Amino acid sequence: MSEPVAAKVLVVEDNRTMLALMQYYLSKDFTVFLARSAEEALEVLQREQLHAVVSDQNLGDGLMGVDLLKRVSELQPHAARILVTASQKLEDAQKAINEARVNHFLTKPFTEQELKNTVGQAVHNAALVAIRDKMVQELKEQLGLRPGAGKPAAGKAGTPPPSARARSAEPRPPEAKGAASQSLIPESERLAFRDGLTGLYNHRYFQEALSAGLLSARRREQKLALVLVDIDGFRRFNVSRGYAEGDKLLRRVAQMVTEMMEDPVTHARSDNSSEIAARYDWDVFGVILCNADVERARTYSEKLRKAVEELDFPEGTGGAVGEVTVSAAVAVFPDQARNEQELISAAEKALRTSKASGPNRVVLATR
Repeated sequence: MSEPVAAKVLVVEDNRTMLALMQYYLSKDFTVFLARSAEEALEVLQREQLHAVVSDQNLGDGLMGVDLLKRVSELQPHAARILVTASQKLEDAQKAINEARVNHFLTKPFTEQELKNTVGQAVHNAALVAIRDKMVQELKEQLGLRPGAGKPAAGKAGTPPPSARARSAEPRPPEAKGAASQSLIPESERLAFRDGLTGLYNHRYFQEALSAGLLSARRREQKLALVLVDIDGFRRFNVSRGYAEGDKLLRRVAQMVTEMMEDPVTHARSDNSSEIAARYDWDVFGVILCNADVERARTYSEKLRKAVEELDFPEGTGGAVGEVTVSAAVAVFPDQARNEQELISAAEKALRTSKASGPNRVVLATR
């Protein structure tokens, strides 16, 4: 697998010494462009497609960093925006977020590691947003949809998914067709990278996010854990209880997979988080944990396994507790794998080992 081109980062700082230092810190992992003023920065923005812009708040040429980053959000909205500031006032941060859509902050004085981590995370998150936007656009083109269109365009390549074909076949009054087409546009955004049954990310987005996550882990010299979770005896459950109950179980376990990923302190989950859960296969879920070693991944997996084991399903029956269990496999980069394919292979092999050893257990991959 070929290595992706280094991300392009623009650093804007009017102090020559600080500018040179930031270039030295970042040049190992990124292609770095330098500017000592907002004017120079705008020139770079006109000729280069950037992944991130790091700007000091006080540029010394009559334009503040937040003003420059506001222009960045207009010219290159997919580029991550990082504001370097000595201010710790809440109102300053709110202005930067509201007016310039600043994604990340660096507070002076900062260390080399803080700079590299902040830029690395910003580039990673921007890459995930770009992946999602690309998938949305592809699906819109496949469906023949575009903003402002009165009806789907004819002659577009590709076949819409069954759900979209079913919707378009429903009889509607003539005056409702334009509005119906408009309503499909936000729906297509969900369909592009979300699994229709569980609401988790779909397999294609999972693959793209894993590639982006591994690239970020290499740049930042961090670990990344892949967890595969399989519902034990799911086919048998479908036969004995019916597919409707099987779908309910998939949705319930999917909900638990994401709940266990919450921050243990804040309990926060962000849609832009670089840690994601996806529907990997029919009854298998894939979880990407960034900057996670084997212990953190094992703790997550055991917590999930125990929660599913104690699941009251169907809810309120009580006597069915313990009927549903999961098996899980953990593989960690770079401990058990050097690249994406090796990591997936290690996790899948560990999952097969887990299933062969009996249900309701967590197995760690070996190299």
